[in-house]
Amino acid sequence: MKKLHYKNPIPVAAHRGNAKYFPENTLISFRSAMDLDPDMLEIDLHMTKDREIIMMHDHTVDRTTDGTGLIREKTFREMKLLDAGSWKGPEFAGERVPSFREFLDWLKGWPEVLVNVELKDYPADSGDFAYEAADKAIAMLREYGMLDRITINTWSGMLNEYISAKYAEEILIHAYSPQEKMGPGQKRFVYDYAYCVCLFGTPAEPVVEKQRFDFAKSCGVEPWVFYPVDTPEKYDQAIANGAMLFTSNDPKWAMEYLRGKGLHK
Repeated sequence: MKKLHYKNPIPVAAHRGNAKYFPENTLISFRSAMDLDPDMLEIDLHMTKDREIIMMHDHTVDRTTDGTGLIREKTFREMKLLDAGSWKGPEFAGERVPSFREFLDWLKGWPEVLVNVELKDYPADSGDFAYEAADKAIAMLREYGMLDRITINTWSGMLNEYISAKYAEEILIHAYSPQEKMGPGQKRFVYDYAYCVCLFGTPAEPVVEKQRFDFAKSCGVEPWVFYPVDTPEKYDQAIANGAMLFTSNDPKWAMEYLRGKGLHK
């Protein structure tokens, strides 16, 4: 299996851009993140009713725009009319939902940054629409020559297995553990096809035990972690247990903390 090239002992992925301070999955959030020089950007993709790929996390527009309803039931033009910034603060009013192509055009300026691409249309919700959305997003990544620096991330085990079967080692798959989080209909053991897994614990114990990190590594799979709120205690425990990448809503804090431990430049 091919490997991603990391420039730091423990890389940091900027989750939805610089999401703690900027409206997530918008170009202003990604620009702010890139000013910090992270190793990776984490992004979310949906397909609209008229088959355009756009950037947003939720299945509906309600939380992060001034609109309502499912993304897959809206046209690209309808998405572009939404205000995707005001929910975060009045200074972001008028920020628009970016298309994936807009993002890829902008990203040409950073040829070395890695990208964790999360596909948000799932077969369990939308059937063949989800497979079409995945194929379209991957075709765009191929068009822009980015397949050597991305992982594909989805909470659908069925979709992961489809991508693994169709694209084989051309696509590195980011998955989740425990596997049950990726929904019903799975037929394969996640560690048989994943490049990396994000290890999830519980609200009481967010950092999982060292044995789960060790098991992932024994399968040749990189253990990654994400915590909605970063703290020194979580990072110290995750580092001791063997975390190989941190995804963070506050990438500046994450990189500075790791830098203090000699784990990030």
